[in-house]
Amino acid sequence: MGTKHLFVGKKILTAVFVFLFTVFGIQSSHAGYYYPSGIQQNVSEQTLRNNGWKLFYEETYGASLSNLTPFRPSEQYVILTGKAVGSSTLPVLAAAPTNDVFTQTAVNTTQLVNGTYWYNTQDTSIGFSPTNIISQQPADAIEAVGFFDATVSSPLRLSWHFNQGGWRLGDVIWLNASTAYLKQVWSWDGRPTAAPAYVRQTSNLLFEQSLYASDTLSDPDGQLRKTVDQIMNKYGSLIK
Repeated sequence: MGTKHLFVGKKILTAVFVFLFTVFGIQSSHAGYYYPSGIQQNVSEQTLRNNGWKLFYEETYGASLSNLTPFRPSEQYVILTGKAVGSSTLPVLAAAPTNDVFTQTAVNTTQLVNGTYWYNTQDTSIGFSPTNIISQQPADAIEAVGFFDATVSSPLRLSWHFNQGGWRLGDVIWLNASTAYLKQVWSWDGRPTAAPAYVRQTSNLLFEQSLYASDTLSDPDGQLRKTVDQIMNKYGSLIK
């Protein structure tokens, strides 16, 4: 292939890419969101608020959970977490779709969702773990130093009893009657609070405006414009 043909070929590819960019709105799937995969540590409450999360439920660890209704939000996503009273830092949290978090599981059985192992056993306990190994007694007592013969701790576990107070927030345990720690449920509807600044918005522009007004592309021989015109003639009716 000659140099001229190669140059024209590259320009055609450029035009097609811009066309696809405009039609399909290529961008990062989670740009501007806070929806972390896996268990997170030491997250500021402000980080959640800044990204559209709302505090749905908050009670002391000593408060009893008699059923799911009071702390199951209707929004699409949920975070389970907790903190010390007076603090704005969440020592451990995990996020997942609400329906998955509140799906019933058998005793000592977990489901892997969004990088975290979740469990929710009726009349037993609800929480998450970094592994599929848990020990519901009735809350998860695995790797809880000071509980029977545990000799190692896990800062990445959260477990709340049903029908009595909470139990653990990371490696802090025996919180069943605690008024010094809070259980929290945050909810999010899945929409970003604002569009990322680095993503060029084109949904309200015609294709020609997007390409010729918003973009600066070299086209000394007019081949790019010709190619774009051909694309518009063939596919223009598909572009909104």
